[in-house]
Amino acid sequence: MSTLYLDLGNTKAKWQLADASGALTYDELSVFLQSKAPLVSKVVIASVQSAQRQQQLISQMKAYLPVTFTQCRVTPEALGVKCAYKEVAKLGVDRWLVVLAAWHRYQQPCVIADLGTAATIDVVDEQGHRGGYIVSGLSLALEGLLKGTQNIRPDPSNFQNAHLNPGANTAEAIYNGALLSLVALIETSYQNLLKTHSQAKLILAGGDAPIVGSHIGCQFELIEDLVFQGMRLLDEAGLVECIS
Repeated sequence: MSTLYLDLGNTKAKWQLADASGALTYDELSVFLQSKAPLVSKVVIASVQSAQRQQQLISQMKAYLPVTFTQCRVTPEALGVKCAYKEVAKLGVDRWLVVLAAWHRYQQPCVIADLGTAATIDVVDEQGHRGGYIVSGLSLALEGLLKGTQNIRPDPSNFQNAHLNPGANTAEAIYNGALLSLVALIETSYQNLLKTHSQAKLILAGGDAPIVGSHIGCQFELIEDLVFQGMRLLDEAGLVECIS
């Protein structure tokens, strides 16, 4: 039996169990838990859901998994990394987990760009988490710009053909502009860190990382499961909180 790690995001629940992983809609969660119940010894969660919604989900999960539930929390310091936020509860736990995982993996200053529905860019160095940026991810930026327009319908698949050159029509200009904005923010954040830390690393994660990464003009590493790596580190260090 193994630990089930659950990343409860805004729209989907990502999971990792032994060597397998995947993503679910919340409508699919009950069936999934029933199928995996014989394999699960305990559950570790990381959640950006509201407290009320999180409690509903945990109650639902406990009906299918009569095991210990624990959760990852943001703390002023963990695993040798200090949190940049004075009010640590205001930092999304997913951001904290990728920072912890990146620092543990490299022990070098890093810029970590986690590119999903929202795009978060965080900086960590020998002094700890230095803060970061939150902007719309590719699809969210597109939806926000085109909301209410009549002539252009948002289609995230079009980002496969986007590039950083000026668009020759309105649709191209919109897709290329969203892509360029994100690429420029990532590269600028990384170049700023390189001014003081010449050995700094750039790390990309999240669903949009392959698309954005294909347009990044500097060296980077693509890592798919940084949130789960951070969860596992806190779990193994006994720094997770029991859920009653």
